[in-house]
Formats: sequence, C-alpha cells, structure tokens
Amino acid sequence: MANMKIVVTGAAGFIGSHLSERLKGLGHDVIGIDSFNTYYTPELKKLNAKDLEDKGISIEKRDLVSDDVSDVLQEADAIFHLAAQPGISATTPFEHYLNNNFIATNNLIEAARSAGTKKFINIATSSIYGAHATEDETTAPKPTSNYGVTKLAAEQLVLSYFRDKGFPAASARLFSVYAVFGLW
Repeated sequence: MANMKIVVTGAAGFIGSHLSERLKGLGHDVIGIDSFNTYYTPELKKLNAKDLEDKGISIEKRDLVSDDVSDVLQEADAIFHLAAQPGISATTPFEHYLNNNFIATNNLIEAARSAGTKKFINIATSSIYGAHATEDETTAPKPTSNYGVTKLAAEQLVLSYFRDKGFPAASARLFSVYAVFGLW
C-alpha cells in the first residue's frame, strides 16, 4: 500500500489515538483533528495528543460544527471520522448530539467532497440497535438514546452521499472496543 495522507477526526480520543498511531506505524502521513471537548477528561486527551505529536502526527484543534477544516483535508487520500458526542445520558441536551454527530458529519463530508478526498470512513456505533446491541447487522436499528438516533442519522447521511452522489464513503459499526489503557 502506498503512503497515504490520512485524516482522523476524534484523534485524541481512545479509538482515534490508537487508530492514528497504527496508521502512522504503517507509514502513512496522519493528521488528527479533535475539539478536545469535556465529555472525556480533557487532560487525558491532551496527553494522548502530545504522545501522537511526539510520534510525528500533527493534531489540529478544530470543532467540526463551527470551524472550517478544508485546509486540513486538502490532498487527503482518506478520512476516518470518529469524532462524536458519545454517551447515552438523558441529561445531555439533544442539540449536543445533533450538532456533534449529525451536523459535524455533514460539514465534514461536504468539505471532504470539495477537497476531492478519495475515501471517507464514518465510524458508527452499536447504539443504533438500542437495547438489542448484541444482534448482528441484519437486525433493524431501534435506537433508544439521542446518541443512537443521531449516529444512525449520520450513518444514513454517509450512505446517501455514496448512493446518490457517488462519493466513496462507508460506515463501520463498532461494538465494544478495547485496547491498551482500557475502555474510557
């Protein structure tokens, strides 16, 4: 596989930091984007970002809802979109989920199309299945949280870009993810 320029959103998070490090280890040029929101401990995310930067991965502090990221996406061969408002808390306002899961995905995929990105990989979630997250991908989604609802909407948005606009995009639904340093 040829050396590629790959952008990872949510790069300072648990999955994003591991993915960024692995892609760099495979010889790719990796640029991370993260908003460093406060859902997870910001200090931990900053430590992750510092560790990635020490390994030659640049990290851009950007909010996918309000910041222009087109400069970061220029000449990107692929984007792994992991940035999201996670969690199933009923106390988190719906607007946070809508903005950070759906609007952010729309903004990013539009910028990726404009930049001529060759591959867009959206990372979805088992939360779209609601209480039946132990089923397989043939099970109909029945999200029971704002997180699941907005991640399903984002997944369908990505599918529509592939189906209706021919944009090379796909989603991968992750279930329980673990690695060094455990679950967050």
